[in-house]
Amino acid sequence: MLLLVTGAANGIGACIVEQAVHAGHQLIATDMDGTALAARWGEHPSVRCATLDVRQEAQWQSLFKGLDHERLTVDVLINVAGVLRSGRTGELVGDQVALTLDVNVKGVIFGTNAAAAHMISAGRRGQIINIGSVASLCPVPGNAVYATSKFAVRGFSIAAAGDLRPYGIAVSLVGPGPVKTAMLEQQRGDENSALTFAGSRALTPAEVAKAVLGPVMKQRPLEYYLPWQDGLLGRVSNAAPGLFLRMAHYASKRGHKNFESDNFR
Repeated sequence: MLLLVTGAANGIGACIVEQAVHAGHQLIATDMDGTALAARWGEHPSVRCATLDVRQEAQWQSLFKGLDHERLTVDVLINVAGVLRSGRTGELVGDQVALTLDVNVKGVIFGTNAAAAHMISAGRRGQIINIGSVASLCPVPGNAVYATSKFAVRGFSIAAAGDLRPYGIAVSLVGPGPVKTAMLEQQRGDENSALTFAGSRALTPAEVAKAVLGPVMKQRPLEYYLPWQDGLLGRVSNAAPGLFLRMAHYASKRGHKNFESDNFR
């Protein structure tokens, strides 16, 4: 099986590539940082590296055009690349808003669109896995633009699933809670990100990768949240946003205490 993974130079993306190689898959690992990508995967016989800025539609189209020319068909696209810039409404910075929406939303849309056309043309019963977040359900104060981007990824993924179902192509949204990556470290001590640390612990990238390559690829669900407790809480918060906002103040206090907790390191 041929998998294409974005954001593969580090974090969740790199862990997915590593576990997929061990499982016997062939990989196309992509990242905007071509140097870091090559340093990590350049010598591996099962991994092909490709520099890709997910914000650029032309780069997506060029990548899949090249694969079509080689008569290679991607079975699973895993859109992992993402960024987070915290900030409260009234203090948001325009270029950070644009970056978040360009990477997290446009990157997923461009990638899904290009992969769908590629799979349809090949008559392949493929799958597209978009990494969202529990923030796809919880509108997190302090990380409003990030939550907006992940809400958009959820909405697009569900709509795209309906578009592609007649072709046998599944679209799955994966929504993890906080994960022990550079993105989490970026938020540590940030007053705007206290809610990120309000849970019991952070996931490891390996746990997310295992879920993606296990139940998500095998069962092809429309949505998959982990841990399941966070997904349940997210759905309740989504259904009762007023209650969520009233509770967020108390959760933020707990998050402050967890900034240095071993469960988030």
